[in-house]
Amino acid sequence: MLFVLVLSGIVFSLFEPVEAQVDAAALSRAMKSIAVLTAETKDGKESRGLAFLMAGEGRAVTAAHLLKNASRVTLRFQDGAESLSPGIIAVDEKRGLAMIEVPASGRQGLTLVQTSISPGTMVHCGAVRDGTYGFVQLSVSEIHQGASGVERYALSGEGPSGNSGSPVLDQKGNVTGMVIETTEGRLLVPSVFIAAIDASSPLKSWGGEIPEMVDDPQADPGPGPMDEIDQAILDFFVILYDHDSVYRWGQETTNGKGYLQGVPEDVYHYQTKLEMAIKKLVGADTNDPLRKKIIMNLKEVGNNQVAAVNYFIQAVVTGQGAKDWGAQSQDLNKRARAAMNIAGEVLLSELPAIHELYERSTVLGEKMHRDIKYYLGIEKRVASFAIGAVTTIEKPFRLIVLYSETFGEALGLRSGDTILSAAGSRFDSEGSMEDFKAVILQNLGKTIDVVVERNGEQTTLKMKIPEEIPEKYVLPQIF
Repeated sequence: MLFVLVLSGIVFSLFEPVEAQVDAAALSRAMKSIAVLTAETKDGKESRGLAFLMAGEGRAVTAAHLLKNASRVTLRFQDGAESLSPGIIAVDEKRGLAMIEVPASGRQGLTLVQTSISPGTMVHCGAVRDGTYGFVQLSVSEIHQGASGVERYALSGEGPSGNSGSPVLDQKGNVTGMVIETTEGRLLVPSVFIAAIDASSPLKSWGGEIPEMVDDPQADPGPGPMDEIDQAILDFFVILYDHDSVYRWGQETTNGKGYLQGVPEDVYHYQTKLEMAIKKLVGADTNDPLRKKIIMNLKEVGNNQVAAVNYFIQAVVTGQGAKDWGAQSQDLNKRARAAMNIAGEVLLSELPAIHELYERSTVLGEKMHRDIKYYLGIEKRVASFAIGAVTTIEKPFRLIVLYSETFGEALGLRSGDTILSAAGSRFDSEGSMEDFKAVILQNLGKTIDVVVERNGEQTTLKMKIPEEIPEKYVLPQIF
């Protein structure tokens, strides 16, 4: 057992630490914000655990099950000072968290930080044993997740019991989560859920009913607010991706070529879908800072893409009316391209936050289509060359656009083709054009059968693959 004692401001361990050196002074300072919580009921029963002060005066966080039927709650800090809590602010029933009010004490509260948690992650947990305040080092052993997404993380390692409500700290003394003790063992609730507690709720005096956390850590509590928001974000990405693809198809179809036929109906269809997706996303209610930041970013991205397509529509309608792709149409089309480029730049500015949410969210992790992962840079593409095609998430092997003088055209493909199989490998809607590119890499210098649907009929192409990918089709390396 590794138990780090804090005595007279000195931090030391009974055994050598098994990971990078912690900031002992930071942990010592953090310990001043941790208290032993005693909850008394009217019939004389007591529950004991830990609580910790949040950054900003007047709030502490603890495990909700400690507060069941409480009529009096006391916090005792390391220096012996005691505070009587006047009441409870809010409870997260799903995850067993509670926020309580504490009198202003001048103590510095702990700061919440959000970090990636995976099996094997070592954490420093506050603990009190025989009146001595300190830390134990535990590790994340497994992740419990239900159909609605990741909820809690199981902890393993030696440590004293009775420390439910303990903060989990990083090496700088910031809070990355909370420990809750159940009949099944210790669980870690990530700090993102602590941050999501509504601190603006009206104060309730002690004596009311406090819900208990479900003891079964594997129970699926059902879809929660975070899951619904993550699903809305995921749906937005799909529509955004397809909206961009259809815009590119519309540009290829109309720009100086087919504008006299007017705006393609599919362009209006996806424009409406994106506008609706923006409204749904903006209407999502969350207190999570990370998701708030991403939603604001995606709103700006979506609005720029909507503006781009509106300029494009005006360009085509103007050209149709004048029967000429003149100066006004060309100017509007330049505005369309500029707005689309800005949308890409805005999205790029928050990719680190999107990647962080992807690591944390099971909804995104389990349901995100591979082409979206490539689009967002979450996964590296299989092959470092381009086919030159535009596809959609719904039909990833249908080439709605195949640009001229591209590798795809050189291989014998055409716009409108749907690739059904290549060298015996069949493709479906769950796949990606990266799968087709992988087949090409596996058959360099060979001639393979590629079955496509072209003009409503299946056609087998005898596709000759060069021994090396021509340099002009190779994508630039990004380091």
